[in-house]
Amino acid sequence: MHIRTLAAASALAVLTLTGCSAVQALPGPATPSLAAPTPSSRATASASETTAGAETPPSQTSPAPADTRAGAQLNRPYVVDGILVVNKNHRLGPGYVPAWASQPQGLRPDVRAAADRLMAAAKADGVPLKIRSGYRSYATQKASFDRAMRTQGAAKARAYYAEPGASEHQTGLAFDLWDGRNRGDAFKRTPQAAWIAQHAVEYGFIVRYPNGRESVTGYLWEPWHLRYVGTDVARRFGPNATLTLEEFLGLS
Repeated sequence: MHIRTLAAASALAVLTLTGCSAVQALPGPATPSLAAPTPSSRATASASETTAGAETPPSQTSPAPADTRAGAQLNRPYVVDGILVVNKNHRLGPGYVPAWASQPQGLRPDVRAAADRLMAAAKADGVPLKIRSGYRSYATQKASFDRAMRTQGAAKARAYYAEPGASEHQTGLAFDLWDGRNRGDAFKRTPQAAWIAQHAVEYGFIVRYPNGRESVTGYLWEPWHLRYVGTDVARRFGPNATLTLEEFLGLS
């Protein structure tokens, strides 16, 4: 599957960049460390808000350690191999607000810059795209999920909408695209959706919820939902990928 070798110097550089702690979260307040991760400490719960998809590929082949955060520790994200992970099994607390939440669309500046490059390329290819939804706070996500439960029913709501704390939108590292007109199933049939599947990895993004992989991700196909992981990692997924982030990091 994946060959994950990472020199200690590279690991230290990633850790310094992302601000990750070097050990799995333990009960009680955690103190961030600058020590490079060891093979037995791939998973970390960051005390920093600056973690994201690191440019350095994952370093290990073994499954990631369990996420043991609880309570207030959920206000620190779960990180594996320098990549922040948020899903139904690895959540964020209501107190997690990234430092860039007040930026345009609430996206981290380098993520927004990569998104701008992606959208410029799409426009040049005749398939213009726009960001429809970027950062969402815990409270905003709760309101969105509750509204979907009321109006669309539990089955559809849980297939397409994340519960509060389980949404990547809370990180400011993910966003939804559209063509300005089509949403949901209608967007799936657009040239824009096909273009995203082919080219997103060139700009450091993956389609986070690929077609046919709901048993792994917990969500139906969302060709509009992109997650930034950095170009080195994204290119290992490849164009039109059905690989999921959970599988890539040994979480599934």
